[in-house]
Amino acid sequence: MAFDRVDEPIVLNELIIKKIVGNNKAKHVYFETETGEKIPFQADSIDGKLQYSLECNFKANESKEILVLSSDKESTFKAFTNVRLGRDADFDGVYDDINEEVRNPKHLPGSVPVLYQMEGISIENDKVGYRTYWDKRNGKDIWGKTTSEMVMDSVGLPNTPSYHELEDWGIDVLKVGNSLGAGALAMIKDGELVRLGDTKVASMKVLAEGPVRAILQLKYTGWEVKGDTYNLTQTITLWKGKYWYQSDVVLEGKNTKDVQLVTGITNIDLKDKKYTKIEESGKTIIYTHGNQTQKQDLMGLGLIVNTANLDKIVEAPNGGSGRSIDGNSPISHTFYTVMKKGVTNISYKFATGWERTDKVFETSQGFEKMLKAEVKKFNLPIEVK
Repeated sequence: MAFDRVDEPIVLNELIIKKIVGNNKAKHVYFETETGEKIPFQADSIDGKLQYSLECNFKANESKEILVLSSDKESTFKAFTNVRLGRDADFDGVYDDINEEVRNPKHLPGSVPVLYQMEGISIENDKVGYRTYWDKRNGKDIWGKTTSEMVMDSVGLPNTPSYHELEDWGIDVLKVGNSLGAGALAMIKDGELVRLGDTKVASMKVLAEGPVRAILQLKYTGWEVKGDTYNLTQTITLWKGKYWYQSDVVLEGKNTKDVQLVTGITNIDLKDKKYTKIEESGKTIIYTHGNQTQKQDLMGLGLIVNTANLDKIVEAPNGGSGRSIDGNSPISHTFYTVMKKGVTNISYKFATGWERTDKVFETSQGFEKMLKAEVKKFNLPIEVK
């Protein structure tokens, strides 16, 4: 089925570019349309290999010729993605922007004085933001945005308004509590659901940020679960113009054949405690929609997982108030997806559609349409020739 695409992600590796520009001695490349319009892009070193990422619009069945040109001058474009870990190492109210960090194992939830701005790492684009609590909770939260500007560098600083109150840029829109929030990770082993919590070492690294995409890598080493030790790497990618982040997860350990990876969606503020499940072209979509923000606005929350990896969907007990979390509390208030035993590499997308960002998300139909469109794009990728 043919369909239009807006801000379609494209990644070109260095070998493709070198074949086109040859031995040109110019220091930099850039991209143009056939009509001479420059295309925003960024060049990132991922695992030691150079990648060029850009986005283009396509009509149904349209082919486009993109010109690869070279110049001695580096191209610059406005940033539409951003990763922020602010660290106040001297506890003087000044937060440095950190791109690589090993977390202090003694750092606890709610620690005062506050070491990390906004309690953790934020990744944002022009539509939405997501936050990882950088302590043993390892939870996932959502920044509801009403601006296309990058704002996370200035949110949650001393003498600024509370991010729990609606500002011109938006708000911390989600209540997480003891749930898995916006796609946090857990494991089932020997029938017990265990949150990704304390680990011997936890580290973060910003792999990319700029006009087109942001990539954040989180590594957890020494995750002890019922007598066994595991290592987990999560790579989070957020593209300009998208309401979802993609999470690529790798679990390592000597005893992985009987464990099951888990992720989920909070339902703390969802009154009817119901989700919708759709199977579409090898993917399983589960989503909620309703008045489920901290201000009781309409919002959709969705997960897209590979059907081949999925074992079942379970609702966690709604025990406790769901108000606070210390990293030791059982997971509650969550619809969670359980992967099949022994599946140690998973990819999933977590999507957010808030009515204040776009009125299309005032209805479940509008949110569902967006989720289905993403599945179609995944199964019919753009061909680069």
